[in-house]
Parts: sequence; C-alpha cells; structure tokens
Amino acid sequence: MINIIFDFDGVIINSHKIKTDAFNNVFKSYGKNIGLLAKKFHLENIGKSRYFKFKYILKKIIKSKNAKKEIAILDKKFDQFVEKKIKKISPSKYLIKFLINSKNSRNIYISTGTPQTKIIKILKEKKLLKYFTKVYGSPNSKINHIKRIKKNNNKCFFIGDSYEDFISAKKTNIKFIMKINSENISLRKKIKLNTINSFKFLENKLKY
Repeated sequence: MINIIFDFDGVIINSHKIKTDAFNNVFKSYGKNIGLLAKKFHLENIGKSRYFKFKYILKKIIKSKNAKKEIAILDKKFDQFVEKKIKKISPSKYLIKFLINSKNSRNIYISTGTPQTKIIKILKEKKLLKYFTKVYGSPNSKINHIKRIKKNNNKCFFIGDSYEDFISAKKTNIKFIMKINSENISLRKKIKLNTINSFKFLENKLKY
C-alpha cells in the first residue's frame, strides 16, 4: 500500500486564511504594525509550528523579556479566534470520497504544524479522524513525521500547500503535490511544481 500524507490547513480544509488572520489578530494588541509584521512572518513561514512563529515574533520583533508566559496567552487567544471559524468550514466532498475509497487500499496520514492534541480534537469534531492511519502534529517537524511514515518502505506522496511542505518532501525524497490556494501563488511562480486545484482530480493525479 502506498502512503499518502496530507497537510491540514489549506489542504484538508481551507483554513489557511483563518490562521493568517489569527496572527494579525493576536499580535495587534502590541500595536497595529506588530500585528501586520506578525502576519507577514507567518506568511513567510506557512507550514511551520505556531510556537516557532510565536517565539520568533516575541523575541526578535517585540523584544519580549517574558516570552514563555506570553506564548501561553497568545496560544489561548489564537485558539479562541480560530476554533469558532474552523467549525464553519467543511472539507471538499471530493476529498471525502477519496478518503472513503482509500480506506482499505492506502495508508492515509496527516502531517501538520498544528499542535498534536489540537489537530486530533479538530478531526474528531469534523468526524474525519477515522479516515487516517495516523495523525502527526507539532512539536515534531514534518521531516520527522515523514521519516516515521517511511519506515514501512511504501511509496509516499505528500499533498501540501506551502514551501515548508515542499521542502520537507524534497529532503525526505518523496513525491510532492501542491494543493493550489490563494496564499501560494508567489511560490508557484518561483518553483515548478506538480499541482492540483481540486481533489476531484487527485485519483488521476496519483495514477499519472
């Protein structure tokens, strides 16, 4: 059986814009300009853990002396902003069909920068958890996720939407498919990628 690894935000559900808005929202209490800088840094590092971004913004941009305490506060605010909005988003009907059809013929995984406990909670709420062989979140990196999955020696595909996803697949020598969305336009212009616009075409893309 082949392994198919999905990123979550911007791939399983179109929550990428919500996460982008969340960075601006939680940091704008430090000032409007800080909120915009936080949003910019997030967009430059899509696919990486929110905690990596929190630490960098607090230490390098805000110059905070109590980053550990502030990260806990930011994390709570981030979840409050995101959770209500994500509940309203449903995955593509074509993706659900693909997951159902793959249940007994493929190993399906998630590799995401979302914290492990939080991604499992989201998947349970959306009744999606049952479709995945295993779910991997932060603090472990996507490269570490892929290395664990590759231990079964099956052929692997990574379906993601960011440079972090692309480079993780490249460094672990697995095939990559870019899910097109509004936040990876510039990346697609810079790098020649195998892309997909709709999960309606995923089955044929994998065969090709």
